[in-house]
Amino acid sequence: MKSSPFFFYHHLYSSIGSLLLVMACINGENCDFSCSSSLSSLPMIVSRNFSARDDGETGDEFPFERVFPVYARGTLNPVADPVLLDFTNSGYDPIWVSIREEAKLEAEEEPVLSSFLYASILSHDCLEQALSFVLANRLQNSTLLATQLMDIFCNVMVHDRGIQSSIRLDVQAFKDRDPACLSYSSAILHLKGYLALQAYRVAHKLWKQGRKLLALALQSRVSEVFGIDIHPAARIGKGILLDHGTGVVIGETAVIGDRVSILHGVTLGGTGKETGDRHPKIGDGALLGACVTILGNIRIGAGAMVAAGSLVLKDVPSRSMVAGNPAKLIGFVDEQDPSLTMERDATREFFQNVAVAYRETIPNGSLVSGSCREKRH
Repeated sequence: MKSSPFFFYHHLYSSIGSLLLVMACINGENCDFSCSSSLSSLPMIVSRNFSARDDGETGDEFPFERVFPVYARGTLNPVADPVLLDFTNSGYDPIWVSIREEAKLEAEEEPVLSSFLYASILSHDCLEQALSFVLANRLQNSTLLATQLMDIFCNVMVHDRGIQSSIRLDVQAFKDRDPACLSYSSAILHLKGYLALQAYRVAHKLWKQGRKLLALALQSRVSEVFGIDIHPAARIGKGILLDHGTGVVIGETAVIGDRVSILHGVTLGGTGKETGDRHPKIGDGALLGACVTILGNIRIGAGAMVAAGSLVLKDVPSRSMVAGNPAKLIGFVDEQDPSLTMERDATREFFQNVAVAYRETIPNGSLVSGSCREKRH
């Protein structure tokens, strides 16, 4: 089917508008724009001459400092809001400071990435702006423009204290628990588990505001781009690690506590026979191994460990370890939050304990000794 002339001219007009906005910025024009105002300002921009500034610039050097922000930020000077975090208001954000320092060093070490690092991190004033830019450029398509997405993400993040806290606690979780996470900056630039989680947080806020169609549109794009499907109505705590993230599915009524670590291929789904509240509830500090499937409105206790490949259909006690298909109780863990250490013991002793547990488990759930403590009454 042939493309409609309307859409052809719409995209042509939008492209010309973006180019003229960049040209205007080079010439010192007011670059502060929004998606709604950019097209209406075209006639004014077209009527102006493209000439050098009066302050002595010759135009021989490309003005990176003034051009990059045009496409790096939906709004160059967002209005300060009292809802910003105290550390942002005080002028010191240790994680953002670390991210900027890392980006500067990385630009020196790998000059070919310098423009990418400048546009993604160094041209921004805060973590919220930088993260909004990265998400917008990763999720954009021909109908969801990067400038539109940038405005959506940034507007939600800078007005929500909870999201501001979560994006920092999440990036700290990735840095602390994922050995493959080289730096804070690498998490916000490259790790799709982190990016998908932050896009969910914005979609969740939009869902609660009643903007469900937009929230679902973001969910769809995140699923297409990152391969991670999180329903915007799900409730997820802070300090979350989505390690790798590929294939993670989290259903509409799922609830995940704080400091939870989730590996790739995890499904928090329904049984297909229920309506209403039908998805799992995951306690604080739980660790869900790779390709774990948890079905139904059941509870995984705080600090519990679910071994890779397990199918969980019943409640799991706090600080216990389950494994198998279907999952069976094989012991208790000593750590309060196994999600923080990410220790998934694969030693010979561990597998011997698992084998003994399967042989010796009786209906009331008696357990083996060794690395797993006996069940406490």
